[in-house]
Amino acid sequence: MTEQPSPVHVYFNRHLKLWSIRRSGIVIGHASSVALSGCALHAGESARQRCVSTGQRDVHAWIKGTLAEGARPGDAIRIGYRPAQPGFRRRDTDEIVVAASAVSFEPDGSAWALAPTPSMELHS
Repeated sequence: MTEQPSPVHVYFNRHLKLWSIRRSGIVIGHASSVALSGCALHAGESARQRCVSTGQRDVHAWIKGTLAEGARPGDAIRIGYRPAQPGFRRRDTDEIVVAASAVSFEPDGSAWALAPTPSMELHS
């Protein structure tokens, strides 16, 4: 029986200007670029609201998936997160995204999703 690789969380480290890779709550590395497959996008709403009200930033948004290899697909769509708005959002339509088949994290701090899944909830 082949053991499945355990998922990781990836988020942008604003101090190091690198992507942090966390497994089981422990940062296992930093990279200028990384790719994940089978992605779920998490943004904690109560922590987001706390950040907005206090001005203190913390890690409350990340993308969970399995480490993968390969270049960013040409049809990937840029996504991002801003504490001023709930959820990860497509940069072209501002639609909230909750999952993607793959996400490529680039050296310039941008993230690109392949086949992003929109949220079924309505948010402004």
